[in-house]
Amino acid sequence: MSSQRTFQAILGKFSAGLVILKNAIGYNPSKNILKLTSLEVQKTDAEAKNSAVLTAENIEQELRKSRRFMAFKTKDSDENCIESRIKAIANYIKAEHDAKYPAYLQVTSIISKIQPPSEKKAAPAEGADPKKSISKSEKSYQSLVGFGNNVHTIISNLGADYNPSNTNITVANFRAKVDELASLNSQIVTAEKNYATAVLERNEAYNGEAGINSTMTSIKDYLASLEGGKKNPDYVAYVNAVK
Repeated sequence: MSSQRTFQAILGKFSAGLVILKNAIGYNPSKNILKLTSLEVQKTDAEAKNSAVLTAENIEQELRKSRRFMAFKTKDSDENCIESRIKAIANYIKAEHDAKYPAYLQVTSIISKIQPPSEKKAAPAEGADPKKSISKSEKSYQSLVGFGNNVHTIISNLGADYNPSNTNITVANFRAKVDELASLNSQIVTAEKNYATAVLERNEAYNGEAGINSTMTSIKDYLASLEGGKKNPDYVAYVNAVK
């Protein structure tokens, strides 16, 4: 969150400088973007952009948390996560038939291919375009949906031979769980895009051609044009407020 703190710090300086300008008798620029009313709008917009980034990030993190909990078997996952359900399905088929039963061999083959993802996630660089490539983590979750679909096909094809008492691994309930994961995958893709967009828009609000940093530089130039130049009390006060 160091980046977020940086933007908050810049906004704090901008706000402090705005207080100085409201009391600066000689501050009366013709350029619309430098007028006090415009500066208030710019401040409000920057606050909104900061909040949008935080909101988008929190939404993405919550979705990821929910997905981790219900997908792969880890120390913090649901005991009835999808990976655990697939293993339970294999155990049920083996118990009802034997270790050489085709359906059991098919499911165990799928289990051997399951690879839990690394959850390390780097936030996009400020001003960078959203990544177009799919991370290894995302591929792991997408693969789990594919494995789940395959397992569902296997147990569906068993017909009456597949009738577990464990409701978590019935054909219908297992199908629902895999569909839930597929839905979360889609929601996270959207959340990632929303977060990346929010970051880009915030960066533009601060570092764009008409962003806060550019505006503060223009304000300094205007104050330096007043009588006394850079020794003008309002210039000195403003520079001290925003440095």
